[in-house]
Amino acid sequence: MDSIDEAMIFAAGFGKRMLPLTKKIPKPLLKINGKAIISYQIERLIELNFKNILINGHHLFKKLENELIIYKPFVKVIYEEEILETGGGLLNLINKKKFKNVKSPKLLINGDVYWERTKNCPIENIIKNWDKNMDLLLLLKKNDEVLGYQGKGDFSLEEKNKKVSKIIKSSKNNDYMFAGLQIVNPKVIKNKKQKFSLSEIFLESIVKKKIYGYLDKNNWYHISNPKDLQKVNEIF
Repeated sequence: MDSIDEAMIFAAGFGKRMLPLTKKIPKPLLKINGKAIISYQIERLIELNFKNILINGHHLFKKLENELIIYKPFVKVIYEEEILETGGGLLNLINKKKFKNVKSPKLLINGDVYWERTKNCPIENIIKNWDKNMDLLLLLKKNDEVLGYQGKGDFSLEEKNKKVSKIIKSSKNNDYMFAGLQIVNPKVIKNKKQKFSLSEIFLESIVKKKIYGYLDKNNWYHISNPKDLQKVNEIF
């Protein structure tokens, strides 16, 4: 099986829910305990010997690029002229040949997610649970286990007592939220249009029964507005 040593961090959004903080700083550069959120992610990837870490940027791109220059040559920050959403952003970098191995599975992280490592590193965990027969493997958390999360959940699981299970979508009770960390086989997006969300792929893969969820044991934090960020900083 191809090794997983290339990653993409999504950092091109406007961060509208974090206004007014994101008027002058992109959301992934907001700080927790004095360090940018995205720096925690990058440093974990470097520790795990990722060879190629790509970050797409748009809103306040120069600030993002300048802040992350310290991580060269491991990290490349690439300007996305038009926001292409998650799927389009990934496909754009594949088409531009920014990945070294187009066919190998890619680790994808939302640039604004934050976890406290209480068990093994979640990146390491999700890689260990990847199987070549999967199209996607999403890191999930129970809705009531994520500080600040008030949504109704994204998915349910076929076998809730297992660490890894096929993902299903319930019309009533979706007990698990997608935490913003996933592994994707690039073949599932090769014929897609230029601008699309990976959530479209999630739904297609549910029908095909090729999308799985991994339940992580670390503490995760949902940071969707300035109050959430303040609460997390108070904790740390």
